[in-house]
Amino acid sequence: MKIGFVILNYNSWRMTSDLAWEVASYKNIDAVVVVDNDSSEDHQEYLKRLYHKKIHMVRSGKNGGYSYGNNCGAKICKDMGMEIAFFANPDVLVKEEDIQKILDQFMKTDYPILSCVEYIRPGEMAQPPFSRRRDYWDDLMDCFFLGRKFGGKTFSVGLDKNVAVQRVEMVKGSFFAVRLDDLIEIGGFDERVFLYCEERILSKRAEDLGKKMGIVTDAGYIHTHSASIQKECKKAGDRIKMLYTSRAYYHKTYTKIKGMKYWLLLSAMKISVLEYRICDIIRMKRRTEEADG
Repeated sequence: MKIGFVILNYNSWRMTSDLAWEVASYKNIDAVVVVDNDSSEDHQEYLKRLYHKKIHMVRSGKNGGYSYGNNCGAKICKDMGMEIAFFANPDVLVKEEDIQKILDQFMKTDYPILSCVEYIRPGEMAQPPFSRRRDYWDDLMDCFFLGRKFGGKTFSVGLDKNVAVQRVEMVKGSFFAVRLDDLIEIGGFDERVFLYCEERILSKRAEDLGKKMGIVTDAGYIHTHSASIQKECKKAGDRIKMLYTSRAYYHKTYTKIKGMKYWLLLSAMKISVLEYRICDIIRMKRRTEEADG
């Protein structure tokens, strides 16, 4: 069984290089595919220094977002004869033994998609460790302050250490592995979303085909959350608009929300974006005053 490891890069050459070099040294990884999503020339020049027989550099040709870039990586892995591919953000740290624990469960079970427990630092588990897939009411309430403040616990899922693989509705997009034949059957990643909701869409596509997702409970990875989106898109209002665009697309396309319910969701999202933009203006004004003072 040949195993690939896909890292999607956009203007994060240092983290991407560190992760690629580390994973390329693992005996259970046959190829590391670094997909560059049209980074700046400086970042591309640094990435060209990644000389290793296991590391394969690929330029996606455009910045088409998470789904587009990972589809490119999946195709390269499939063309290379890989049967399973890991997909990881550049700001992820994972040990060889944890990758092996996931591979062992692929051999023992029929799960098409597996991940492991996310940590924000050694010994400190991310909260929530994983979530159920958000529904219409979750996304509607998340548009309001009180909904965001009190609604988070309604879709969090606790870790069950009594099972080797815990079945979940959705794995986190920062790190997971998939059987490539199953990914092809699912239809890959939906390239009509640029960013956000990719794992939600993937899980819904998998569920509709009767395919399940699982978490290997005795394995873990560290996610430092140094996401490039916050570097490239500094205003919270712009980021939240991008998030809401993906959520609206998900509900229109996959949960088939329409009519008054869809109009209500779009209206709440527009009000929420306006609130975030006002907060951006206030923060910018405060920073200006502090700099002048």
